[in-house]
Amino acid sequence: MSNINKNGVKIKSLSPTEQMIYSELYSERVITTDDVKDIIGQKAPDYITNLREKGYIKKIRKGLYAIVSPDMIGEDIKPDKFLIADKAKGDHYISHHSALEIHGLAQTIHNRVYITSSTPSRSFRYEDIEYKFITTKYFFGFEEKNRLNSTITVSDREKTILDCIRNIKYAGGLEELIKSLEGVHSLDWDKLLDYLCKIDENSLYQKTGFILDELDTRFPVEDKVLSKVGKRTYYIHENKDSFYVKKWNLMVPKKFQEWITSA
Repeated sequence: MSNINKNGVKIKSLSPTEQMIYSELYSERVITTDDVKDIIGQKAPDYITNLREKGYIKKIRKGLYAIVSPDMIGEDIKPDKFLIADKAKGDHYISHHSALEIHGLAQTIHNRVYITSSTPSRSFRYEDIEYKFITTKYFFGFEEKNRLNSTITVSDREKTILDCIRNIKYAGGLEELIKSLEGVHSLDWDKLLDYLCKIDENSLYQKTGFILDELDTRFPVEDKVLSKVGKRTYYIHENKDSFYVKKWNLMVPKKFQEWITSA
């Protein structure tokens, strides 16, 4: 037997086991082979094949699938990019500009999602979105957030700021980062300082100190960060047209103040 959905597409019936798998995973929106294995065991690949052939799930890449609602079978669906990113790897957190987007701070929406992990993985593309993996030894500072009734793992605001400052190119550039950070109205300063100490890079102390000093005159851990300023001068970002800031021993793009003013 089969039904017809609103688009005039014939909907094939599911077996009782297929229906059980589909019903249990439907709210997840994006699933993995392991999710199906948790329900049905080692026969998961066979049931995944059946569900794909009947149009109830769509392959994103090997081991990763999107749930298709019955009324969308036969249509071109676009699963949420952050739900895909969250299921793309086991140990991970969504990071950098993508985390700025999730926290509602980003000034622009990108067609690239950054996923940070403690182990390397090959980046991939699905539809018009690139999923880029970043490997780090500083695998901490993340939290769970609700996304379309699913739970995703993302860097918290303090770690997002530090990750973006360490790798400004993954933050969408310095101007984008500055304008995004203008939207941060509160921070856990103790947590931020703890993260800085764990990473323990002079360049990060200097860059973070300067940026937060410029953005927030109520910078309560300024003295503690200043005490970590080293003798080496760093460029906050690759830019030959820069000026020197003695306080933070830093070379800063001349357009920085313009960006602050227009943020």
